[in-house]
Amino acid sequence: MKKIAFFLSGHGFGHAVRNAALIEALPGEVEVDVYTSIPADFFRDEIHRQCRVIPCEIDCGCLQTDTVEVDVEATLARYAELDAGRDKAIAHYSPWLRESGAELVIGDTPPLAFPIAKAAGVPAWSLCNFTWLDIYAAYVAKHPRYLGMLARMRADYAMAERHIRIYPHMTGNASWPVEAAGMLSRPGQSRRRDFADRFGLDARKKWCLIYIGSFGLEGVDWARLAEFGDWEFMGLYPLRGAPNNYRYLKKDLSFRYADLNASCDLVLGKLGYGLVVECLVQGKPVLFMGRRDFDEFQLLKAVLEQREQGREVPLAKLLRLDIGEEMDALTAKPYRPVPATGVAEILRKMGF
Repeated sequence: MKKIAFFLSGHGFGHAVRNAALIEALPGEVEVDVYTSIPADFFRDEIHRQCRVIPCEIDCGCLQTDTVEVDVEATLARYAELDAGRDKAIAHYSPWLRESGAELVIGDTPPLAFPIAKAAGVPAWSLCNFTWLDIYAAYVAKHPRYLGMLARMRADYAMAERHIRIYPHMTGNASWPVEAAGMLSRPGQSRRRDFADRFGLDARKKWCLIYIGSFGLEGVDWARLAEFGDWEFMGLYPLRGAPNNYRYLKKDLSFRYADLNASCDLVLGKLGYGLVVECLVQGKPVLFMGRRDFDEFQLLKAVLEQREQGREVPLAKLLRLDIGEEMDALTAKPYRPVPATGVAEILRKMGF
C-alpha cells in the first residue's frame, strides 16, 4: 500500500488528534492525503512527516454555543444542508480521490466519506469510537422530520468495508459487524524541567493543564486561580481575568500538546476522546465538567470513574472555581498508565 486518504471530521480537534498518531506511525514510503476542515497548521504541528491537507467540509459534527452546550436544532439544520449537497460533494471529491492514487480511505467519521470512496472505486474503512449516526439518533428522535436524513447517513456508513471501533467506544446504532481495537493516542513525554525554564513555571508546585476547548466557557471566575498558591496553571487558550499563576502557552513546533499533558499533575477540562485517552495512557487524573446532548460523554465519564481517575464537577462549582477539594483528592495518589495498543493493531490490519 503506497497511499492512504484520511477523511476526518472537523468537530473540534479530537478526530484529527487520534489519526495524527496513526499517520505518524505509517511507514515513511506511504503517502498521506487528509481531507478535512481542520486547518493545515494543526497537521504541521502534530505530524513530523509530509502529508497533503485538502480542505473538505462534508460533515459538521455538533454546533455548540459553548464547550458544554450543543445547539441540536442548528446541528441538524446544518447537516441537512450538507446532505442536500451530497451529490455535488460526491461528484467533486471522488474523481480527485481516484486520480490521487489512494488505495485505502480511512473515515473518522464523516458519513459522506464512504459514498465518495465507493464512487472513486477505493475501499474504505470506518475508524472511530462513535459515528455521527450514534450521536444524531438521539437528536432525530426529538426532531423526526430529519428521519430521512438519518436513514441516508446509515446507508452511507454501511458502504464501509470494515468498521473498526477504537477503545473506548459506543455500542452504536448500526447492524453491521465491528472490529475492536485499542486506544489511539499520541505519544507524550514529561518535559517538566524544560517547560519550567521556558515558561517561568515553578517545578516544585503542582501543575494543572486547563483545556476548555475552542468553543470557550463564559462565566468562570478565573481570577480565583490566584487562591491556589501551591498550583501552577497553564493552557493553550487565554482565560479572561486569569492571574499570574496561569500561563497562556502559544503552541508552536517545539512541543506537542501530549508533552504538556505528560508534564502536569492534573487536567481540568471537557471530556473528549483525546483528553481521556492521553490521561489514561499517561496516568493523569481528570477533573471535568458535564456535557449535555452528546452521548459520548457518558461513556468517557464511566471509564474514568471506574478507574477512580476522574471526577465530575457541577457547573455551578466550576464557575466559582470551588474545586480545591476535588483537585487535592485526585492528586493524592498515583495512577497506573494504560497501554495504548490501537496504532499497532490498526497497522497490522493494514498489512504493515
